[in-house]
Amino acid sequence: MTLPRRDRLPAEAAQGLDRDERVTAWAEMSGGGFAVTTPRGLWLPSGPDRRERLDWHLIDRAVWRSPMLALTVAVPRGELGGALVIEELPARVVAVANPRRLPPEVRLRVTRSVWYAEDQRLRSSAGVRIVARRVSGQDGLTWHLRFAAGVDPDDPLLRAEAIRLLDATRRNVCPRPR
Repeated sequence: MTLPRRDRLPAEAAQGLDRDERVTAWAEMSGGGFAVTTPRGLWLPSGPDRRERLDWHLIDRAVWRSPMLALTVAVPRGELGGALVIEELPARVVAVANPRRLPPEVRLRVTRSVWYAEDQRLRSSAGVRIVARRVSGQDGLTWHLRFAAGVDPDDPLLRAEAIRLLDATRRNVCPRPR
């Protein structure tokens, strides 16, 4: 019985990775270059001879519809009550020429990074999404607050309410050991 042979990672695909990063999947991109997954994040081409890493805990959504991978990435906009206030960027769509194992690996890594997520209603008609994420290489959880569209994250009353909801969520889902 022979084991299936893995495709060898092209040397070009490993260029620019941190020395201690282990490649878990890779794919050739339609526009040239390679997408590479590691335990820390997804590396994508970002220009001629350049790449950027999207950390798993900042990828809110990844949708694969062959040959396109749509990524919704969050960017930190501040801090509130010990949580990152994040804002989602418009979906970034990349074309993949030969996906190999990249789509299921991206899905697995994004899903595994989410420990808890729930929408909470604020006094206004909208709300805030409270998310606890695992960050590769760090112990514990990183908490995120994503205010719904139309909610002013600078409103002092809504900020106070969001902190109250965040604290209650932390107490309920992360009880202290006795």
